[in-house]
Amino acid sequence: PMDSEGKISFVKHPFFSTEHMCPKHSNENRRRCTGCYRYEPIIGGFADLGDGNRCVCMACCRTVIVDSAGAKPLWDKVMNFFEHGLKVPIWKGMSDVPILIVSHSALNEQLNGTAHSGAANVMTRGLCLSEHQCGHQFEIPSMRFNTQNSSFIPNDEESRGHTFFQIPDALTTHPESSVTAILCLSGLPLDLTASILAHEATHAWIKLHPNFTIKKPIPKQVEEGCCQLVAMLFLTDGLPPTSKDSCNGEPSDDKLRQFFKFSIETDTNEIYGEGYRKAAK
Repeated sequence: PMDSEGKISFVKHPFFSTEHMCPKHSNENRRRCTGCYRYEPIIGGFADLGDGNRCVCMACCRTVIVDSAGAKPLWDKVMNFFEHGLKVPIWKGMSDVPILIVSHSALNEQLNGTAHSGAANVMTRGLCLSEHQCGHQFEIPSMRFNTQNSSFIPNDEESRGHTFFQIPDALTTHPESSVTAILCLSGLPLDLTASILAHEATHAWIKLHPNFTIKKPIPKQVEEGCCQLVAMLFLTDGLPPTSKDSCNGEPSDDKLRQFFKFSIETDTNEIYGEGYRKAAK
């Protein structure tokens, strides 16, 4: 709308300069892509995840991770980066921690009473579970993206898009801080999922360290800052170069990776953002 001085204002995306919206529509609780946080257009729309009104844009759908099978190779890359990139030891059992892609509701259900969670500039997207969650069973997605009609469909008719997982007994590396599973939000593009797994792997590494004691926890800003730093390093040095080609006006995979790094660098949260900037000095 035009103001009294004849000026027209728009709400702009903090990173994607061509993404803007009328202030009136921005206050209508319009959906945003769960990966890159761009506004869903009125015409065309994004792919619906069927999970708490969450949706994914076509750019993020190119590499979207919607089930645990798609996340395991990323975890293996994270472990390789820890060992050969960061040159830190991989504690016993760390490589075999279950990696679970879960719905928004399942992730938030597990957040109650926990001290550590993933990057939170938009919403909680990851969680490192400890031994007190052993035996808990919850539903996890079993979906795939159908490129023909730009929608998410079940992997098979019998599962109806979901399966169940029971958290196993704790590892024995350290009795006070055993890690039983890593949870990551479903419907995120590969690079963002990978950075979240790197973040959560840092929590797991700390918890499984032989000298860790729950009686003397690391200050939260310090721990989360280190986790965000490792996520940034993994995005920078732990993944192969990605495509700079865009299609139908959508951001390229390289542009999306730049945005995920930008989100870490500019996060205003005192724990995550300031923690990262202190760790990166």
